[in-house]
Amino acid sequence: MRLIDRLSTRALPEPTQQWGTILGTTYASGSTDNILPTLTAYATEGYAANGIVFAVILARLALFSEAEFKFRDLATKRLFGSTELQILEQPWPGGTTGELLARMEQDVSLAGNAFIHRPAGSDRLYRLRPDWVDIVRTEPVSWQGSDSSTIAGYLHWPEGRGDEDVEFLPVEEVAHWSPIPDPLSEFRGMSWLTPVIREINADASMNVYKREFFNNNATPNALIKYPQKLAPGSVEQISSRWDARYGGPEGWKTAVLDQGADLQVIGNTFETMTFTALQSAGEIRIAAAGGVPAIVVGIQAGLDSATYANYGLAMRRFADMTMRPNWRSACAALAKLINVPPNARLWYDVTDISALREGEKERADSMAVLAGAASTLLMAGYTADSITAALTAGDMTLLVHSGLLSVQLQPPGQPLPAK
Repeated sequence: MRLIDRLSTRALPEPTQQWGTILGTTYASGSTDNILPTLTAYATEGYAANGIVFAVILARLALFSEAEFKFRDLATKRLFGSTELQILEQPWPGGTTGELLARMEQDVSLAGNAFIHRPAGSDRLYRLRPDWVDIVRTEPVSWQGSDSSTIAGYLHWPEGRGDEDVEFLPVEEVAHWSPIPDPLSEFRGMSWLTPVIREINADASMNVYKREFFNNNATPNALIKYPQKLAPGSVEQISSRWDARYGGPEGWKTAVLDQGADLQVIGNTFETMTFTALQSAGEIRIAAAGGVPAIVVGIQAGLDSATYANYGLAMRRFADMTMRPNWRSACAALAKLINVPPNARLWYDVTDISALREGEKERADSMAVLAGAASTLLMAGYTADSITAALTAGDMTLLVHSGLLSVQLQPPGQPLPAK
């Protein structure tokens, strides 16, 4: 069904010139990207019902929400603050930067997309539930043999898709963050849970198996054989007596049988079917899809090889390969909602995140190296300010020479330059 057909059955605001233009140029083409309805299923069956999924998202959320927003000078790469950042520091009444980032991370993990709305002239932000938003695209235009389109805006159902009210939000008012692109859509993002949904289902099935194992005598299945045929009703009576004496999680007792009964254990035990290793393999794949090392999540596979050095390397990998790209793309998405100063960009500051700090000795060694480099550059004639900027940014092209040379660099017999 085309979008114009869907909207014809809903109560919309009175057509304005903007609505008329959008309806005539965009809705008629039916060009929309619907956010896949995974949020509810992933949130209830994964996030709220699976400990591994919860732990991975919690690790991502905990570190991601620790960052602070700053502006970054494009020339010197220095970070600085401004009153323009206040709306990101207090996005809604009682809200904080950490809560804003946490909500964005949750939406991206569960739905692949996060939408933050700032109405024109408003001094607060609104988080839009991803599965209640449609991306409205302009009519495709042929360009070099392929069809291309742009985002015209967003359709939002404030009370859910079953409600009669729907609102159109201009693209300038909505920050859309989708760090993992969906290969089947031009603008929609994809949840990292999607590739491992089978692993999540398998992990849930294993938990059910363990629960039923303990509910069913807390032992492998047992077979009791008798050399003669039992009287009617004896089978039910023996089964009831067995469950009463030896059943349940606390049924670890020595079984004493009479009348020539022969007890045999049938079925697989956890050990014989390598249950722990099998479940651990699924947990590792879930953590890998979330971009979180196993040792950071705290699952058994990571703890088996846990050392202080391993944890430090794992945390560095987690920050460099997962968090920093997400911080950069989130800043790029949110930048449209604030006034960014000229020659600057919205950036993130992780200075106060303790998990990313090096050890005291490593920091001291790093400062010693920087101090030695600063002394060498200063003796070579570079200005102090440019040395600070270059060492802070790690960019030697920022060095500015003063024009003065060290005495050791003066040609022999030449007078010293006048002060």
